[in-house]
Amino acid sequence: MASGLLINGYLAIVARSLPAAEYAYFGAFWSLAQVAGFGMFLSIEQETARLLQTPGRPLGVLKAALLTAAAMAVAQLAVIALGWPLLSEAFGGHAVTVVAMGVLALVSAGQFVVRGALIGMDRMGRHAAIMFFDSGLRVVLAALVAAFVIDPGSPAFAWTLVGAIGLAHAPQLLSLLRRRTRAATEPDPAAGWLGPRAVWSAVAPLLLGSLCAQLLLNGPPVLVPVLAESAADTTRAGQLLAVFTLSRVPLFLVVPLQTALLPMFTGALHTGNRVALVRVVRLLSLGLVGLAVAALVLGYLAGPWLVGLIFGAEYVLPGGHVALLAVGVAAYIGLVLVTQVLVASVRHRLVAWSWLSGLVVAAVVLAVVPDLLLRAELAFLLGSVVGWLVGTVLVLTQRQERELQSVV
Repeated sequence: MASGLLINGYLAIVARSLPAAEYAYFGAFWSLAQVAGFGMFLSIEQETARLLQTPGRPLGVLKAALLTAAAMAVAQLAVIALGWPLLSEAFGGHAVTVVAMGVLALVSAGQFVVRGALIGMDRMGRHAAIMFFDSGLRVVLAALVAAFVIDPGSPAFAWTLVGAIGLAHAPQLLSLLRRRTRAATEPDPAAGWLGPRAVWSAVAPLLLGSLCAQLLLNGPPVLVPVLAESAADTTRAGQLLAVFTLSRVPLFLVVPLQTALLPMFTGALHTGNRVALVRVVRLLSLGLVGLAVAALVLGYLAGPWLVGLIFGAEYVLPGGHVALLAVGVAAYIGLVLVTQVLVASVRHRLVAWSWLSGLVVAAVVLAVVPDLLLRAELAFLLGSVVGWLVGTVLVLTQRQERELQSVV
């Protein structure tokens, strides 16, 4: 939670140091950074943690995970090179920001291997400390740029993100590779060596869902600057990013909520107590409907004041825009939680199906709705709602789950 608050402080410093139009270009970089990081490598973190906690695991888990992540980063570099013209347009013509995105792909590979290894080694205190240090370093670097760089542009702040991630995680990665940090379980030499191909076969089913999740959350802020047709539209895109950043604060509560609910889901699934599972899912749905109503009211009434307080008066939008994004965040939280039930039941392909359905709806809305801001807000809201509904149906309907599994 403290790390999340620091990240919002980091974004507030950037917003107050840039004009709204230039902040829109930074926002495109920030959003794509989430896709390139969380979307691409979260599955590496999860699989590394799982393997290191497995008794009698094979040798070379950490190196195999790092090689797999490195190969994924190289593939990402190829995509960045192919998409250079589009990325340059999204970043306001700043080629140096595209270079920063390429370097970010490399440091993110190491970042998520470190995070997964520390979780798997049960070094949760060190894991939390590194995340806090990373977030704090972003704030410090952004503050230094704002204080000492005359008229800083969005590229300077883009490099603060890359630098903070690299500085926070590189020493720990070296410590892990030199075996100065030991896992709680010991490998079994009889199990042989683990190869990158085995890691990839486990990571691949989760990768599509992870990418779709980040594209649904971060795609609209990236596309809005590209779709802007005038300087005024670019300014509105920067305002949208500020409002979206504030609206997403409740997402920082999702991780501990997942941790609390996942054992309940797993227990109900393994004991066959489907009545209890259905009851929990229904109560969760009712709670999220209540959260959506509260988000609608608070976003409409207090949203503009909060945006002005944190980001400055230049970024204020009418309450209706804040309310739509706040309700979208509530639906997105529902989608995150309901897919955890599918993860608990080892239905990874249906996790991807839930996220993909929401992403398809979001893409259609972006293509159909003409207004620059409304298309992004409705794409996120309706995509999250549809994904949540699809995931809930897959959880509650066993027959439909089996049919979709055969399709996928």
